[in-house]
Amino acid sequence: MRLVLMVLLLCGGAAQSVAQIGGTAAPFARMGFSARGVGLGNAGAAVIAAGELHPYYNPALVSFADYYDLTLTYTFLPWERSLNFASFLGKIGPTAGIGAAWINAGVDNIDARNRDGEPTGTLRTSENLFMLSFANRFTEDFSAGLTLRGYLASFAKEIRNSFTIGLDAGVLYRLALDSLSKLSFAVSVADLFSQYRWDTTPIYELQGATTTDPMPLSVRISLAWQRDHLFGLHSIVLAADVQLLTVMLEGRRAVFITEGGALRQSVEGEQVRRSEVQLRLGAMLQPVRALKFRIGIDRIGVQGLPLLETAKPAAGFSIEYPIESVVAVLDYAFVLEPFAPIGMSLISLGVKF
Repeated sequence: MRLVLMVLLLCGGAAQSVAQIGGTAAPFARMGFSARGVGLGNAGAAVIAAGELHPYYNPALVSFADYYDLTLTYTFLPWERSLNFASFLGKIGPTAGIGAAWINAGVDNIDARNRDGEPTGTLRTSENLFMLSFANRFTEDFSAGLTLRGYLASFAKEIRNSFTIGLDAGVLYRLALDSLSKLSFAVSVADLFSQYRWDTTPIYELQGATTTDPMPLSVRISLAWQRDHLFGLHSIVLAADVQLLTVMLEGRRAVFITEGGALRQSVEGEQVRRSEVQLRLGAMLQPVRALKFRIGIDRIGVQGLPLLETAKPAAGFSIEYPIESVVAVLDYAFVLEPFAPIGMSLISLGVKF
């Protein structure tokens, strides 16, 4: 008689974590983009208000640019973490636009120890995401775009850096409700084909292996409403974003077999799907042309996450100041991280011309 008992070991987590994508590759690429986007709760995939275009969220947005925008962002983070952004976007014709962006992230002063627990020095990690976007408006109100992503990661000097290519795609439709208000609807997909590939044999020799770490596939459905000259304000924007993140990971299954009174164990590999659904909400109030206030909340759990335990409230502002033929822009955002001792601050400096 054979008795088989199977225990699923899903990446070392408990059964509750099956639906979560925490711990998957390139988390820095899912933290948002710049002080403007983060201050809006990262709900910017359908926002086409002037100065709020972020192709990171949806490549279709860049076709609505009517100026050129260069922005640099520095982030203040605890625990020796770094996160920096740079972006450029602009129009290249009456209906088309392009964008380029870079995200750099890393962790410094990681305590390195050998198998006996003895210190061996410090380590650092570095990850980069490069993005090139193009979009075209096929009608006055319908736009489609693509973004080519390139990831470059370095985690240990003994291991060769990993480079991978991914793809984003998005569409957006704008509906004019009246002469002062409009509604935008967008659908976008990010990180198609993105995955790290590592060879650990230089460190572990015969125990090393070649492994693949995929980035979660992102699908967003987004809405944004914009109204000018309401309640004495120059403009107001309300935005909502629902995002599905899903990824296939290598899980392990322990199989216990009883044969002839003896218990034998073996470990088998299997594909495990993990997913979660997040809700994002954001609002922008613009009392005058040169001043904007933003508020938002990111990572509201819908499926696979607690409702508010991992939520990230944010707030920020922008100030614009004309200097001859260009407009200088200062952006700031503050984000409450759920498990960090202090919040995250982002400062952006930009020019529009």
